[in-house]
Amino acid sequence: MKTLIKILAIVAVAVLAYLTVMSIYTPVRFDKVQQERESAIQKKLKAVADYQAAFESMYGHYATADELVAFLSNGRLYYVNAQGEYTDEMRDKGMTEAQAARAGLLKRDTVWVSAKDSLLKDVDPATVLDVPGFASKKILVEVGSIEQEIGQDTVHVSVFQASVPFTDYLSDQDQVRLKTKIKDAEARINGYAGLRIGSLKEVKNTGNWE
Repeated sequence: MKTLIKILAIVAVAVLAYLTVMSIYTPVRFDKVQQERESAIQKKLKAVADYQAAFESMYGHYATADELVAFLSNGRLYYVNAQGEYTDEMRDKGMTEAQAARAGLLKRDTVWVSAKDSLLKDVDPATVLDVPGFASKKILVEVGSIEQEIGQDTVHVSVFQASVPFTDYLSDQDQVRLKTKIKDAEARINGYAGLRIGSLKEVKNTGNWE
């Protein structure tokens, strides 16, 4: 009987020790995995913001997911190749920039380039919204507009946001820890349980991790 009690006591101590170690190890491991995965996702979201900026510069508004992929696949960008400088001296003489160009003092050429070659290099446009490490999951792209007052006028300004929820890239980790992370994130003002760049409520092109 005493032997059985000793064995049970040893087992109980071992179990307690195991639970103590795991209570420390699990959050540490979870946070390490989260940090590694989010580093890659943050880079992807910043790239999406850059693509959106390029699209907006061409069309005056931000792109839906399908529009963005189509633009990166077949769209074009332009930039102005400038030679010479429109100086104060030219302005003081009453010469406009167009007149200076006709006189050969300035040169402004519009150069068109492929959006794919300029922005993506060797990246497949079809994968730009894939969540890194989870190709079956896609970055959610949303667009809209908000009203802004400029002087006496009210104008509609295009906005976008791109997001990836925790559940898309952390669902294979400890569920208790994940639920705690989600609850804590949602408790914050304007909190979002995941990574997000941009906003549908304000003009913003930064991420919620910055």
